[in-house]
Amino acid sequence: MQVEMQRHRAEQYGRLAAVLEKDHEVPGAAAIFDQALSCGLAAIVAHEWPGEELKKNADVKSARFLLDVVKTKAEECPDRAGVRILRGSDGSLDVRIECKTLVEAIDHTAAIRHARGVGELKRPHVDALLELDAHDALLQVLDEQRESDWVKEEIRQRHDRMRASDYLELIGEEEAERRAKAAEDFVVISPGDVDDGAALDTCPVCGWEALAVSGIDPFGAGVGSGACFVCSYVRSVVEAEDLARGAMMARHMDG
Repeated sequence: MQVEMQRHRAEQYGRLAAVLEKDHEVPGAAAIFDQALSCGLAAIVAHEWPGEELKKNADVKSARFLLDVVKTKAEECPDRAGVRILRGSDGSLDVRIECKTLVEAIDHTAAIRHARGVGELKRPHVDALLELDAHDALLQVLDEQRESDWVKEEIRQRHDRMRASDYLELIGEEEAERRAKAAEDFVVISPGDVDDGAALDTCPVCGWEALAVSGIDPFGAGVGSGACFVCSYVRSVVEAEDLARGAMMARHMDG
């Protein structure tokens, strides 16, 4: 289970960090950064000091507290303040962790996500995140960069969610409700393409049960691709399959 969890953390880190490497101003960048940093640090701390990644209740520590572990236990960089060094088993330099820069990034992203003042995710913050990938517990970003089609699709999805959210605000609540009611009359052109009762799904942008399902993921998780009648959000086949994989992984971890 621990091996699978470490692999999952590394993969999540790699996929999210690769998106920010490509576009650090992508919609939702602050949340992407926080999740990537949390996964990356959890994998590193669990590898270096097993058990230190967990709170007393067995939940994983937040990125800020994981950095506290690193600052306490890792070697200080002699020529750079705020940086810690982790070495390989042969004593050679493994990875530099820019603790000061990453803490600053956490402060900025928290301000963005919680509307607590002005915050900005900057390129040096992302560069510090990407430096973590040199650690043996990760080594993921280069692989994800090779999967450039996935990275492009992830960025496209996030821009489309922002577009649909802006459109939802434009049409207003009354029109959104009218469209949601009209969606109830939706008839699947090819009923064999979807499971029974899956013609409409809940849209992740507007929250209405108005996403017209045109196909179901091939893994049997019941995640549909399609377009929303209300806000025009489009869930692609690629996104549906990715969500299905995530759901299957979560069930596997819980089981």
